Amino acid sequence: MSRRLLLPVAGVLATALAAGGLTLLVWTIDETPFARPDAGFDRLTSEVAAVPGVSLDGAERWVEAPAFGPPTSWVGVAVEEPALAEALATACATEYADPVLWSFRATSAGGNALSFAGAEEPTAACPAPAVDASALLERIDGLGRGLELHASLREGSFALDSFEDVSGGLPALLPIVRAAEDLRDAAGAERGAPVEISGPWAAITVGPGEQERIAALLTTLVGEHGVTAYWATEDGLRIVAPDGGHAAIEAAVRGSGLPVADRPLRFEADES
Repeated sequence: MSRRLLLPVAGVLATALAAGGLTLLVWTIDETPFARPDAGFDRLTSEVAAVPGVSLDGAERWVEAPAFGPPTSWVGVAVEEPALAEALATACATEYADPVLWSFRATSAGGNALSFAGAEEPTAACPAPAVDASALLERIDGLGRGLELHASLREGSFALDSFEDVSGGLPALLPIVRAAEDLRDAAGAERGAPVEISGPWAAITVGPGEQERIAALLTTLVGEHGVTAYWATEDGLRIVAPDGGHAAIEAAVRGSGLPVADRPLRFEADES
């Protein structure tokens, strides 16, 4: 091969090697997913979707570069609460052997919705959710309508999160606070575990024996002082309320006997 031809060929090879190295580097950094279709996984999703009252929000099976280890499988399910038990049983009866990550959104006749996940580290296709969603939804239905909640167990606590600013804002959350321990018990979480209730307008932890006091404090703050947001953390308490009521609000918090009584309190402007 002549030198005149060899140089362009060498340039092409160098460019290809560089591009391949760059692609591998991108895969290493981004953990790029690659689809891995599987007939058994397709049967699993078809069987679950065939349950009356169930629809699929999505189903994926993939591996990630550069490791290209065992595939990850995920299924998202929307289900009417009466069909939930059959959907779970169908998933558990499948012949598909690989672990599956599950996401559920169950809706009730009472106009509420509850999302929850299967096992965090699954060893099979059976969802094995950590909460009893049917019992929990039944209890939520007795408290109000239009609630959109996510239930989980988190670092020893039972958590109810609202990722949407549902109609009614903080006042709509008060029935949940008043029934926090009942909801925890209905979900099958450990008795005595703290209950974390959070959303765009709230971060509330109900410790053992605190349910009535926290409910009474929030009822006063919302009903008498116009509080529209209440975020209580280990670092302090942040509240959104009309300017004229700050002194009375602070007095109510300091006299509540709750853990937040001794934490820093900051008032914030309403940016809604």
